[in-house]
Amino acid sequence: MAEKVRFGFLGVAHFHSESYGRAIKELPNGELIAVYEDDEKLGKEYAEKFKIEYYKNPDDLLKRDDIDAVVITAENAKHHDLAVKAAEAGKHILCEKPIAVTVEQADDMVKRAEKAGVKFQTCFVMRYHSTSILVKNLIEDGAIGKVLALVGTNKLNSSLPLLRDWFTQPELSGGGAVMDHTVHLADLIRWYTKSEAIEVYTEIGRNVNPKIKVEDNFLTTIRMENGAIGHIDGSWSYASGLYTWGDVTLEVLGTEGVILLDAFRQNIYYIGMESPNDKLTWHYYGCDPDLEMVKSFIECITQGKEPVATGFDGRQGVAITLASYESAKLGKPVKPK
Repeated sequence: MAEKVRFGFLGVAHFHSESYGRAIKELPNGELIAVYEDDEKLGKEYAEKFKIEYYKNPDDLLKRDDIDAVVITAENAKHHDLAVKAAEAGKHILCEKPIAVTVEQADDMVKRAEKAGVKFQTCFVMRYHSTSILVKNLIEDGAIGKVLALVGTNKLNSSLPLLRDWFTQPELSGGGAVMDHTVHLADLIRWYTKSEAIEVYTEIGRNVNPKIKVEDNFLTTIRMENGAIGHIDGSWSYASGLYTWGDVTLEVLGTEGVILLDAFRQNIYYIGMESPNDKLTWHYYGCDPDLEMVKSFIECITQGKEPVATGFDGRQGVAITLASYESAKLGKPVKPK
């Protein structure tokens, strides 16, 4: 494998295709070659912006020998078929979350990548955020003792889903806020506890935005194998005047302290238990998690490393998300597949 990794995009319907493309362009050992997009207008605009070739057919992109890896940022429902094609073509895969709209699709994607001997990395960008990494290190250093509970938000500006129609079309997105915003915090909860979810309970509320036909707010509680409890508010419910597109916050409660993470403000508080200010610290770290994620993926390919967020991690996110829908429908906790 050459030191430089050459990329193609399979679908650019997701907003994140922009930042991932910029990240590849910024990295000296990454090169952006081409894009496939079935929406010709969108695809040509992306190709023009990044000065790359456009393809209307994914097979034409995948047959190119000068493309080593693909980034899948198409509509959620298209991820599976594109990932299968990429694996069969021997291309490494970086796939936007959620990686699929069913657990069966996710399992098949992971299996196909393993069979083809290609890397499959899930775009759980929060694992590459400097603040969330700092939280991970504090937990593993025993700074707050045993983790008991994790309470977080990953809310979205309510106007944004309307900017790309497919976000509110369940046949393309797989759902609404539950499908879109369960996975990031569910993944952090798994990552921080090193445990799997055994029970999920979700309540879906009345829509804040009456213009959309999918759910835009929910609350989910997750019970982990090790006894920890996670709670997620991933609603699309922020007023449209919000200064940014949303948030990622997490409060991690332990037997010996608490950590408060606010990723978008790029700081965390760490508060100990011994006296009012015994371990109080403030950390401020600027970072570009999308850039760090793409950099890490390139290292997986060139150095034979395993992804920080694997296909299995993406699969588990899908399982928890779909358990949330089932729980809301049945009105009781359910076990993820």
